[in-house]
Amino acid sequence: MEKYYEKELLEELHDIQETYGFISEEDILRISEKRDIPKAHLYGVISFYSMFHLKPTGKYIIKVCDSVSCSLNHSADIVKVIKEHLGIGENETTRDKKFSLEVVECLGHCDEGPVMIINDTYYTHLTTNKVVQILENLD
Repeated sequence: MEKYYEKELLEELHDIQETYGFISEEDILRISEKRDIPKAHLYGVISFYSMFHLKPTGKYIIKVCDSVSCSLNHSADIVKVIKEHLGIGENETTRDKKFSLEVVECLGHCDEGPVMIINDTYYTHLTTNKVVQILENLD
């Protein structure tokens, strides 16, 4: 696929994600037919970019880094306290659709771990107490 068309595809996917919070099977089928792109290619693009989701997500999307450097700084403890505090597992959303939790490979702040991002805000040098405070301060 030409880069020009790839850019248009990404823009269309971004618009859908922005409008509905996720990209549905119906959206994928419609784009596949309209652009004559195999559905497998669309799923590949969507799964490659972490900003795209195939199911509804919470108002706050929490991404916790689990790269080697964050792992050495106890990112597993951060994930555990989030799961316990919110009552959800990885790749799940709270019943009230307020929070979704994802564990990701790298957030690019390797010297400040453990690190998480909630929507567009980065939190570094995390402790379990700090994480609970952050979560409780979100409306």
